Amino acid sequence: MVESPASTAGGRWAAQLPWLLPPLAELPVVAALCSGLPQVGREAVFGTPGSQGALLIAFLAAVAGFAAVARGVHGMAQALVGGGLAVTAGVVGALGAGFLVGTYPLLGVLTAHAALSIAMLARAALRGPQ
Repeated sequence: MVESPASTAGGRWAAQLPWLLPPLAELPVVAALCSGLPQVGREAVFGTPGSQGALLIAFLAAVAGFAAVARGVHGMAQALVGGGLAVTAGVVGALGAGFLVGTYPLLGVLTAHAALSIAMLARAALRGPQ
């Protein structure tokens, strides 16, 4: 049976949705804790404002990357989306590593999980539409 372009796009969307959910849930929680609790903000690798900015940018990058992957990007846009998501995953991973060795290891686990999910979105972007 030949699939239509709409069913193919729907399959890409559904296949990548599990990788979008952890950043959607975990990054706002960590950002809220960084801004709400001064102890957490001081423990963050980039400080309170830097960590909030990094988490906000990572959140937006994950959503935009998911939209690009679900849509199916090609060529230079594919490389830009994949590279941007890979850098974002690295920044979130660095933030998580700082929390893991500090006083709040659970926040490190949350950010590491979100970084893994963003890295999987980057992998999907670089692999291209199937």
